[in-house]
Amino acid sequence: MRFLIVRKADTDSEAGASPSRELVDAMAEHLDTLAADGRFLAGEGLKPSRDGVRIHFADGRRPVVVDGPFAETRELVAGFSIIEADSMEQAVAWVSGWPAEDAHGAAEVEVRPIGCPGGLSGFGDPAEGDSELPRYIVMLKANERSETDFDPGPEILGKMMEANKAGHEAGFLIAGFGLSSSRHAKRVRFGKGRATVFDGPFAEIKEMVAGFWVLRVASIDEVIAWTQTYPFPDGEDARLEIRPLYAMRELLATLS
Repeated sequence: MRFLIVRKADTDSEAGASPSRELVDAMAEHLDTLAADGRFLAGEGLKPSRDGVRIHFADGRRPVVVDGPFAETRELVAGFSIIEADSMEQAVAWVSGWPAEDAHGAAEVEVRPIGCPGGLSGFGDPAEGDSELPRYIVMLKANERSETDFDPGPEILGKMMEANKAGHEAGFLIAGFGLSSSRHAKRVRFGKGRATVFDGPFAEIKEMVAGFWVLRVASIDEVIAWTQTYPFPDGEDARLEIRPLYAMRELLATLS
């Protein structure tokens, strides 16, 4: 099974603070426990919400763009990983060993099973690879319908599959994954040297993510243009957040 591991934002991540050498070393050691078995599939950091935008659509699928930063820091996403695990319990056990060097020992991490409720397959790899082009994540925000594990049906799923294939073959749409509702999720909150696990569902529906895509393009304007034509399951009612991803050289620049 594949799981999305979401590291929630805090004041440091929203300020764009660089990781310490101690955190980088501790996180590398933690990731190695999965990487050695080929179970660590991806890991990315999101730039602060001040560098992102939120989008909803007006009549005629005209995007209405709201610039960041966004206020609800604890519900924002600071980074994500994709891992393989045999069960939710195994994924939570790995997250429960999260390095205390992160977030001053007070990190909050969400574990979400990957999988579109309608059965649409995920695809691709969000890694930067050899390209110098920036990458952007497009997060489809959850709503009351997606939180029921709503299946949009074969017509919409077929259009999404065709759009995913076209964008992937064109080289700019490098990854995309659907998520099951938060009732299947867990949250792990750290504090006072211990991890506390909370079962979903979670109340703040509008800030959760129902699926995401990663694009490798020259500018955020190209991403916004792409959202105008993509057949999101909510159509013109889709709510999106777009954030640039860090390149590895940016994350490690202060450590040299």
